[in-house]
Amino acid sequence: MPTPTAVDQRLPALDGCRALAALAVLVNHVGVLSGFNGRSLDLGPYLARADVGVSVFFVLSGFLLYRPFVTRHLAGDPHQDVSSYARRRLLRIFPAYWVALVIVAFVLRAPPFEQPHSFVAHALLLQVYDGDQVVGGPIQQSWTLATELAFYAFLPCYAWLLARGRRNGARQLRFEVAGVAALWIGSNLLKVAALASGMGAVRFGQVNTWLPFRLDEFALGMGLAVAVAHWDRVGRVRPAWLRTGWTTLASWSVASLLFWITATRLGLPPSPVLSAREATAMRGMYSLVAILVVLPAVLAAGRGQLARTVLANRVAIWLGLISYGIYLWHEAFQDLFLRWTGDEPLRAPFLGMLVWTLVLSIVAGAASWYLVERPAMGWGRRTVRREQRADGPGPGSGSDESTAAVEAPG
Repeated sequence: MPTPTAVDQRLPALDGCRALAALAVLVNHVGVLSGFNGRSLDLGPYLARADVGVSVFFVLSGFLLYRPFVTRHLAGDPHQDVSSYARRRLLRIFPAYWVALVIVAFVLRAPPFEQPHSFVAHALLLQVYDGDQVVGGPIQQSWTLATELAFYAFLPCYAWLLARGRRNGARQLRFEVAGVAALWIGSNLLKVAALASGMGAVRFGQVNTWLPFRLDEFALGMGLAVAVAHWDRVGRVRPAWLRTGWTTLASWSVASLLFWITATRLGLPPSPVLSAREATAMRGMYSLVAILVVLPAVLAAGRGQLARTVLANRVAIWLGLISYGIYLWHEAFQDLFLRWTGDEPLRAPFLGMLVWTLVLSIVAGAASWYLVERPAMGWGRRTVRREQRADGPGPGSGSDESTAAVEAPG
């Protein structure tokens, strides 16, 4: 029977998924601020929906973070090293975010804080619970980090609940599948209830950043983690039909079809301002696109296979490593572009803003990774190892960092 440390096996194609998602969000935001999404009848509808990258990030988080927990559950080990988990999560998300927040807000001022109390709310990633500042501020896209942080806190509690009681592997597997299904169904029922209540677009836009309303996306990744952990437990390789290039092409083709439908057939506006019904329909489609993009990266990422060739080459892996920094910094550079060129929002040249933003975001992302993120993560791992040596090697000590970059900046 594989030990819980099987979760340390790397899936490098996930780094490519992360790079793809981060760049998609960057392109979407350039298209919004430059006004290109509304001006271009050909590319605009697709760039307007490139924020599907957020859903990819959430699916990745669900898979990567739940995989160590479910692996231990199926192995009959209820142990949870919550303190180490919390330390790794906080060190992964906050140091780089705080550095970016301070520099963007007080040095670049691109843009400044909206209100005097905003700094504390943004610094602690609590802004999504304040109706006046869900978005906006120096790093407006950090609302997704607030959603991530809520998931980090929720996951150990959920895992503890699923590990209660003694069950054999087959029965525990049924519990795991039922639990993930309940999360997905419950999240969607919550959205239906919000729609039925007649909730307005502004209020729905706020609550749609809260974890319960986004848990269906995380649950898809968690379900994938359950499947992988089950195959690892029984010593199986992935089913052969899942590992072929044709299956990868089929998965990505269906994802492309669903993306095309979302971009061109749902009647969605080019702006990110949507009604509650539009947002619900769009996010439902996004979640399907996201799981179909990630699926081959998990199940068909062996050497020489298509998913690995596309998503696990050196460039894709490196961009995946620095994707968190790209995500944190890119909107500040868009704002600086407008300030330094004198162009007005929604009237700026798309290509010029895109090149400017992409180049500076990659430079800033690399600096963030090498100077802040990697040292912080290394310190966290060394601290955990010292504690484990002092206490003895406890069960289930496998890392939840099966890929190096942040799971879901969004």
